Parts: sequence; C-alpha cells; structure tokens
Amino acid sequence: MPCETSHRRVKQSAWRAVVVTLAVTVLAGCGRSNGATVSGRVTIDGQPAPPGIRIDYQPEVAGGSSSTGYTDADGRYVMRFNVNMLGVIPGESVVRLSIPMDFAGAGAPQVPEPLRGIRLPDSVGRETTLRKIVKPGHNEIDIAVETQPAAPR
Repeated sequence: MPCETSHRRVKQSAWRAVVVTLAVTVLAGCGRSNGATVSGRVTIDGQPAPPGIRIDYQPEVAGGSSSTGYTDADGRYVMRFNVNMLGVIPGESVVRLSIPMDFAGAGAPQVPEPLRGIRLPDSVGRETTLRKIVKPGHNEIDIAVETQPAAPR
C-alpha cells in the first residue's frame, strides 16, 4: 500500500506540473506578438482620421494571417491578429482601409456617425495599391490618404 500511495502522489504532482506549465504558456501569449508589431497614424487630407476606420494588413506570403486595426480619436492605430495578440507577419503586406458598417440597429446597416461623409479613394480601399514593408520588431507606419487629386504644377 505505501508504494501505491507514493506512486499516486508522483502521478498527481506530474499532472499538476503539466497543468501549471500549460496555464503559464497560454497566459504568456496574451497581448504579445509574433515578433513584428505595427502602429501608426492615418491622416486624411492632412488631418487625423476619425475614430473607427478599419485598417487591414494582408501579407503577400502564401497562407499568412491578416491583421486588423481601427483608428482612435487621434487617427492612431495598432495592428492585431486577434483580440489577444498584437502583430503583423513580417514582409510586404497589402494595406487596405475601409469604413465599417454598423449593424446594431433595426433596418439597413448604417455608417457610424464619426465616419459619415468620409469617402476613401479606391487606391486605399477595394482596388488598393498601398503596400507596406513590415520588419521584425516594432514598426511605426503612418498612412497618408489624399481624397482630392493633386493640383497640377
């Protein structure tokens, strides 16, 4: 009997160690990145973008996970893979800006109040030509959007 009790304690201790190790590993990943983070400011015609504009970074590498961010009241954004993980896949990314719709009310979806009247050019939207290089470590990437064509010189 003493051997059986000792064996049971060793087994319980081993399981506790496994559970603690898994918990520490999962918690350590929350809010962290894959080694490349991106933040910056979006401006529209030289002014900080209003809060709520969506920014998507889609890596050009096959199978790379996209990252999403939203502008705050100062036009600043931080890219995330999901709510728990900051980051962007390093390398070249196609960058797309969009105005999300609000599906909260009854009836047809609406553009949220701070974004009404904002028109993003297709060159940063559906037909984006915007590309950014993301390097390992932290990247500060500002995005300047011009809604009016440049005046001829």
